[in-house]
Amino acid sequence: MSDLHDFHPHSFDIASTESDLDFYTHHQLTPLIDQGGYKVIEALYHTFIQKSDTILDLMCGSNSHIPATISYQNLIGIDIQEEALQQNHQLTKKILQDIHKNPVLPLDNDSIGYICLCSVIEYLRQPLFILKECYRVLKPSGRIIISFSTHFLATRTIALWQALDNADRQRFIKILLKRTNFTNLDQGEVHPPSDHPSWESSIYSIVASKI
Repeated sequence: MSDLHDFHPHSFDIASTESDLDFYTHHQLTPLIDQGGYKVIEALYHTFIQKSDTILDLMCGSNSHIPATISYQNLIGIDIQEEALQQNHQLTKKILQDIHKNPVLPLDNDSIGYICLCSVIEYLRQPLFILKECYRVLKPSGRIIISFSTHFLATRTIALWQALDNADRQRFIKILLKRTNFTNLDQGEVHPPSDHPSWESSIYSIVASKI
């Protein structure tokens, strides 16, 4: 954690003492992003993911939201919930893993074209380690696509995230990415139009590349 020496020592603490597996297994959770928000994420992936042999969806849940227009040979999903992995029919390979207990990704160096983290970064208690692992497994010029909304699970989200506004959350992500050698950082945000009452989720994103 030496690379995080300038952060408060409790920045990456969470409020709950319940294990991730117990929490996600025993609590009935409602989606934190609505369909309008997910359409934005699909459009984000459509924009930045070109034809790829392999995509990694880290903490993928039951839906990876990769548009059908994207051509890929392999879509690897890593998640803590076996049920979510089984429900995610887009995946071609499913890996059951608690990345907080074991943050080492079971993938070869330079083997992944794109990595997607949708509503994940705010829950990482070892963000630099995980991002270093993402950098390791990405191919040269490969991209990492990080997205988040204004909604999160308060008891599972790191303390620092909850103290920041959305603009500072993007700055925080960029600090982490720069410290793990990512380059070509590109940020964006999309807000629901006022005439679309069923769409409430604003989506923020950071895209970066491996050298």
